[in-house]
Amino acid sequence: MDEYYHLVRQLPNPMGSQLGALSAQIAPFVQEIRLRVGQPLLFTMKGRLTPCTKFLPGADFAAKLERESLRQCFLSLCRHSVYAYEEELRQGYFTIPGGNRVGVAGVWGPHGFSVITSLSLRVARWITCDLPAQVLQPLSVLQRGILVAGLPGSGKTTFLRTMIQYLGNSNRVFSVVDERGELLCGTTRGLPQEHEIRCDVYTQLAKAKAISMALRCMNPQVIICDELGTEADVQAVEQGLASGVVFLASVHCDTPENLYQKPQIARLLAMNAFGTVVFLDGREHPGTVAKVVTLP
Repeated sequence: MDEYYHLVRQLPNPMGSQLGALSAQIAPFVQEIRLRVGQPLLFTMKGRLTPCTKFLPGADFAAKLERESLRQCFLSLCRHSVYAYEEELRQGYFTIPGGNRVGVAGVWGPHGFSVITSLSLRVARWITCDLPAQVLQPLSVLQRGILVAGLPGSGKTTFLRTMIQYLGNSNRVFSVVDERGELLCGTTRGLPQEHEIRCDVYTQLAKAKAISMALRCMNPQVIICDELGTEADVQAVEQGLASGVVFLASVHCDTPENLYQKPQIARLLAMNAFGTVVFLDGREHPGTVAKVVTLP
């Protein structure tokens, strides 16, 4: 059964049951479910928004979402324990069992979101992709790191997950910093459930802190993390490089030129942190490699 159905079961009825009636031929193509107050319910499919009523004409709630319906969805998704997700909500999201990330938008108040106007439910699937020879070679040697670059929705997490799976079949000692619970989307409390990967996992913990913990306690040869960007992230990576650790990571970027315009990433490149940069194609072909650059 597709992961879409596991996600919609966590929504209150009648929304959950009506969304659960989606055809099994269509469900695997749904990437996100977008709920916005006063607007129709939308699916993201192949990177584009599509009204859910196109596939579920009998879904009476979907034409215009009421504020109370959205509130009930939010409470149901966080199991009526908003306090348990306070730390993540400060960053505009929370992750529910199965690795499904729920993006949140609305009015921010002194103690968090005072009004919620939008939810974006991303369907977490264990999807992998092909690794080209230009990536397999440095991945098997791992003398320097590999950086995966692409725009949002281009499959950076999918590509990292594929490299994690590859390393899981080797004898490498490695740690996965799964800050949002998406890299190993089949885990619960950091424990692999459906896909056994031989690694140490840090989840629901800030990237920089998790990297420091791994370096102090787990003695990894390799650390994998998603979406480098902050000064704290870079400092943690620098600490790892000084310890001889190789990093596999991702960054929001679409061209080599733009890569060097990101000061923190440019700093890591100047330190020879990465020997290979993989540029992904885009939203319509997630996980597809557009270009591989080997750095001197």
